[in-house]
Amino acid sequence: MEKKKNIFEQLGFEDSSKVKHGLHGHISIFKKNNKTGEVSLWEESDNIIPISGYQTLLLKLFGLHLDSIHDPSASAEKLDQDTNLIIPDLNNNDSMHIGVNPVEYQVMTDEYGSEHFVQGFMVGDGGAAEDINTTKNTDYSFINLRSPIPFQEVQSGGLDPTIANKYLGKLRIAGNGGNETAGSAFYIKKFDDTPHVYHSWYCDGQKWDYVDPVNQSDLGPVAANLPKTNRIETYVQCNLTIDSDDCMAYFNSANGGGRTPRINELGLVAFDTVMGSRSIFETMYKRYVKPMLLELYNTKVTESTQAKEESDQRVIDFAENIKYIIDNTLIDEQTLGNLGNARMASFVSVIYMIYGGTAGNLDRSDLMDRLSANTNIAVEAFYNQNHEIQYTEDEFLTILSGSEFDALTVDEAERIKLMTYYTFNSIPLEENTSILFDYRIYAN
Repeated sequence: MEKKKNIFEQLGFEDSSKVKHGLHGHISIFKKNNKTGEVSLWEESDNIIPISGYQTLLLKLFGLHLDSIHDPSASAEKLDQDTNLIIPDLNNNDSMHIGVNPVEYQVMTDEYGSEHFVQGFMVGDGGAAEDINTTKNTDYSFINLRSPIPFQEVQSGGLDPTIANKYLGKLRIAGNGGNETAGSAFYIKKFDDTPHVYHSWYCDGQKWDYVDPVNQSDLGPVAANLPKTNRIETYVQCNLTIDSDDCMAYFNSANGGGRTPRINELGLVAFDTVMGSRSIFETMYKRYVKPMLLELYNTKVTESTQAKEESDQRVIDFAENIKYIIDNTLIDEQTLGNLGNARMASFVSVIYMIYGGTAGNLDRSDLMDRLSANTNIAVEAFYNQNHEIQYTEDEFLTILSGSEFDALTVDEAERIKLMTYYTFNSIPLEENTSILFDYRIYAN
């Protein structure tokens, strides 16, 4: 069925006695058949925000110290100066010891880590009791999942470069003699896309996907739209997809202990992201390369001199940003176009050509031919019947996944803390099936 049209489960706000106040999470879980595309609802319910989540929110709001070392050189620093409860990071030895070792944390220059945000999920299989459908109780004191399960495990080397930047929270599995050669496990999966904040007018019996957006003219104390007097719901929505290969390596290994592949607990986690070079280049592609290609292949802008000059300038501006990143992001003292991949080097040469051009005089036809070549990133542009650009496809990320670029570092995570905790009816992990989590954090 189609998720947007046929999910009739209603949120639990039917009368004033059921109104939920404070910070709380609301989750819908769907199963998707990857062969047929069919999506069906598995479960919908609420979760809790544990103390670590509330404390993080308060610390951030008031600009107080995060409860971890800010300056390792300051041996006399009082760690509990802003709170009487020190909640351990999941990086710590007494927790999970995933991600960056605490002794290797980057020093924070602010009172609170400037990059410390809720950015991903963890899952586990310890949320069920005597059977797979009886969930265990949740508690506000929890600082970790009961039985965390890694999304990916590798015996040696790194993750497949095509998926490397989906995962964080690396557990280094020690081999004989304590050498970190026996493999790695990754316990955090990033959001599918950037979360969004919504303000919606609440209606009795509203459905999950119902949105009646709030406008500025609705807001008081002297609102222009006077009839709008019902309650406003404010929430952030984030999404997670568990692919059919997620968690399976663990359950198929000796560590899985022959357990049935399933999950029944979920948590949002906050952490500092230490950006790796691969993530920087993938972000560069999404933020600058893709829009540059759309602008460059837009044949309509060449119909007038002014339009072409303005469009050329936009293309040059994108190229300038790309060139800056390439020039200033070094990998083993080599830039991206100097790693031995001829196709990527060819792409870099085109960027330098664009950067050296002037608005109104770019030879767009030549540039498009170069970028479309199989010796470059093989751009293919798609137009509608009116010859207007719709989208482009290319092989930039495919090239970046080549063995030449295996040395590109991936993101790491520091100061990992559990922000929410949620148990649910066990959902099996099956071949050709994805699990979709629609997760809302309400602040009403």
